[in-house]
Amino acid sequence: MIDLITISEVAHTGEVHFQVNSCFVEMFSLSFPNTQIKFNGEKKHIKAVQESLLNSNLSHVEFLSFEGFYDENEFNWAGRIFGECRQIIKILKRGKLDGSKLYVWTCLFPTGHLFLNFIQLFQNENNHIIILHGELEYLKVKNKRLSEIIFGFILRVAINLSTKRTKYIVLGENIKKNLTPKIGQRILKRTYSFLHPYNFYTAENSIKTKDGNIITIGAIGTQMLSKNSNYIYALASWFKKDILKNKINFVTIGKVLPELHQYDSNLVKKLYPNSFVSQREFEREILKLDFIVFFYDNKAYELCASGAIFEAIRLGVPIISIKNDYFNWLFDSYGSMGFLCETMDELQIIITKLISGEHKEEIANFNYNMARFKVNNNLKNLAVNLKNII
Repeated sequence: MIDLITISEVAHTGEVHFQVNSCFVEMFSLSFPNTQIKFNGEKKHIKAVQESLLNSNLSHVEFLSFEGFYDENEFNWAGRIFGECRQIIKILKRGKLDGSKLYVWTCLFPTGHLFLNFIQLFQNENNHIIILHGELEYLKVKNKRLSEIIFGFILRVAINLSTKRTKYIVLGENIKKNLTPKIGQRILKRTYSFLHPYNFYTAENSIKTKDGNIITIGAIGTQMLSKNSNYIYALASWFKKDILKNKINFVTIGKVLPELHQYDSNLVKKLYPNSFVSQREFEREILKLDFIVFFYDNKAYELCASGAIFEAIRLGVPIISIKNDYFNWLFDSYGSMGFLCETMDELQIIITKLISGEHKEEIANFNYNMARFKVNNNLKNLAVNLKNII
């Protein structure tokens, strides 16, 4: 019997990761309805999580906020590293006083991860669950900056320091498979795969809005070179005649990093390119899209999940994407929810056929698979799987 579960987000602030964290809070509350749960997070992050859980019964969940320990606009490594370590100490002390025996860390920076596991070498009486996200990308050593190689080394040491009382959760079976050669069997036995949770609830007024007969294709989230976000400008140039004839539109929804300015053109409409976009505004613009385009290649998402594709599924917008490990696994496991292409040339051919009105049967099938996916993978069903891991 677990009397208290302490869940903590110490790596992110504001609305970053609030969707996945709110899902874990709700799933733990569903799995342990008679257990007190305390969620620790930065105050703006707490607010975002609570707002996303307004329709949930969380009477046994307490939210504990702390002040942000680094400037979101002026990133400082020292402030982030030492601030995270201080919060870990505070949470462990409070948990000890409260009698918590299970600690869930929804995300840790490699240095915080190392710090926590080092402490546990001397205080190994509690159980810990660490959820692994995109930081696993640091374990890739090819074509990395020196700082990324260092963080990868720190993360590898941190994982290998973990004791048998620490379990890991990765958000996809393909991630565990790709992680296998990078960590020892001792750790792998305590590593569990779990479908990236997402709250698929949508308000009644969240319906797709169609702009006449024009096909609108958008790239969502922060636009950067590492995501091959420059490809959307190449696509727009390819379909320039169709754009001018009002047959198709290309848009980006989210911040555009300066590194992409050299590719800019007036053929791509940019929404919120210089500022943070709130979840409500983000959703409103996505609902205007016919398709969401992704350009990550086959080496992307080897060790991390895509939250953006679940936003597409939630809002019922099919995707067009270059093939990558995560999307391949997701579609093979749950049915196709869009077009996966080997190359940009193939992607252009797909769009050309869409402009001509083809693929209507496939699109209907995508919509069916998305609807089925949301039903089969709602938080109540995922909570059952989570409890089996605990």
